[in-house]
Parts: sequence; structure tokens; C-alpha cells
Amino acid sequence: MVLALASLFPVFLVVMETTIVLSRREATGILLLIGQLLNEASNLILKSVIQHDRPNLHLGDGYGMPSSHSQFMAFFASYTIIYLESRIVTSPIHKRVVQAGAVVLGLLVMFSRIYLGYHTAPQVIAGGLVGLVSGCFWLWFVEYVIYPSGFVAFVLDWPVCQWLLLRDSRCISDIALAEYRLSRQAAIKVKVK
Repeated sequence: MVLALASLFPVFLVVMETTIVLSRREATGILLLIGQLLNEASNLILKSVIQHDRPNLHLGDGYGMPSSHSQFMAFFASYTIIYLESRIVTSPIHKRVVQAGAVVLGLLVMFSRIYLGYHTAPQVIAGGLVGLVSGCFWLWFVEYVIYPSGFVAFVLDWPVCQWLLLRDSRCISDIALAEYRLSRQAAIKVKVK
């Protein structure tokens, strides 16, 4: 039962990422979601090219190589680990807990795919490796191509993006602390009135 629930983590993460995009309206979250969707598209392409059957044909739809769940989780874990290390200034303990959590969730999902009979170990390993490379590449592409090109700033200047209140808070080294301080200041002002 626990492993069956663990297999749903990719669904939960897509919902979470979409919720973050809709509520926070941050360019960083939008780019993560775009990368995750491109990663899924690459999985569909790889499956149609490789055409490797699942170990139990009655489980799951389509081909099994590489495992899309494993690819998804490895993308998410690698992107999260590197992003937290390079961009987020916060407690080192908090970083390590989140990074370890991403790895544990990824490994749990990968193990569940084999245990539940949806994939073979090579299919899961292949998915994990593709996801790992994809996550690292996408983060590199975002940090060293997309942002330096000025594309994000250009898009955020569009009237529709301003109307949607899309923003980029990457220039704030610790966004959680900055937002906390801002909300505390606002609360103090309300109390004073």
C-alpha cells in the first residue's frame, strides 16, 4: 500500500508545481514546470523509439523503457538539489533535509515501480539516469542561457505578464526571510492603526 501511494508522488509533484506557479507567479517556478513537462515529453519520445515492453504487460499503458516515474523523480531531485545548493540562502540544515527528502522520495518511487511489477530494474535505472541528466541540463540551461539572455526580463515586461503579476525574485537571496520580514512589517502597521 505504501509503495502504491509512493508511485503517486509524480502526480502530487505536478499538482504542487502547478499550484506554486498559480499562487506565487514566479518565473523560477514556471521554468521548473516547463522543464518537468519537457522531461515528460522526452520520456514519451524515448519510449516510442526504444519500444521495450513492461515486465507485466497487463500493468500500465505503453512501453516501459525508460520508466517515466523514475525519470520524473530523478529530474525533480537533481534540479531541486542543485538549485537549493546554488540559489537558496537559508539554513544549511533546512537545505540538507529538503535535499535528502528529494533523494529519498525519488528512490522510494523507483523501488516501488520494480516492486509493484510495472518496470524492470534496467528500465528504472535508465529512467533515473535520463531524469538526472535532464534535470542537471535544464537547470544549467535556465541559469546559463535563459536568464543571461535577458529573455525572462523581456517576457516579464509584457503587459499580459504584468497584468498576471508574474515576477522574478531571484535577485532576493533569501526570499522566505524577505517575505517573512515584509509580512511582519505589514502586521505591525495594521496593529498600529
